[in-house]
Amino acid sequence: MAAQKNPEKSRCAPETLAAAPKVKVGLFSLTCCEGCIFTILDLEEKLLAALPFINIVESAALLEKPLAGSEKLDISFVEGSVITPGEEGLIKRIREKSTVLVALGACAAIAGIPGMRNALPAGMEAKIQQVKTLAVRAKASPLSDVVPVDYVLPGCSINEKEFLLFLQKILIGWKPRLEDVPVCFECKRNQDPCLLLKGELCLGPVSFAGCDAMCPGNGAQCIGCRGFTKDANFSSLDALFKEMGEGKRERYNLFTYFNQLPEALKELKGEN
Repeated sequence: MAAQKNPEKSRCAPETLAAAPKVKVGLFSLTCCEGCIFTILDLEEKLLAALPFINIVESAALLEKPLAGSEKLDISFVEGSVITPGEEGLIKRIREKSTVLVALGACAAIAGIPGMRNALPAGMEAKIQQVKTLAVRAKASPLSDVVPVDYVLPGCSINEKEFLLFLQKILIGWKPRLEDVPVCFECKRNQDPCLLLKGELCLGPVSFAGCDAMCPGNGAQCIGCRGFTKDANFSSLDALFKEMGEGKRERYNLFTYFNQLPEALKELKGEN
């Protein structure tokens, strides 16, 4: 009997990639600090190694104007959240011409830092409305609130190793996915001391892993920049924070630093 071919191995063959046409890529920025795009550019030689397989045909950070063929894109990486009507129109146009749309970083995935305005006290929101100079939407939104998103690469900014692995997988036909495990998983794997056991606030139990527990591993609290896990027990963690002596305002601010306030903690909003 002939040996059965390994389908995963056959899909990864370098000659297959070499023979395939280059993948047309666009890099786009909405409201953000542009840190995720610059994380990609900072890859330098590693990014250059991908150029035989990809062609960046649209990027304000790299090109004065879009190159020929940018009318249709194979993959669009979009960072930033949607806060203006103009950005809402832009992301819809990007979605229409893109086979695959990737939400790049916390702002695109969960509204991120721009999304902090969604959790502002009513009095402060009224003051901002008085001085605003640009038409804005009622809320800062992640891309998925406006258009369908195919993949998410979370973090503030993105993890360069995760980006490279994602790019490698999608180029060989694999379907990348995020593991729904919390940051605590990586802390235990790395044998990092638990901040909660030291009496320090940390969102590691309810936040997506994938960052190699960078913040807790360096003695800093996790603030949920990769978003909350699907099965997060917010009530239990908030109860622990309360036992640690933290008031409603401090707990509210931590849970909404990057994310929308979970429904299970809606009572925290009353004092803010």
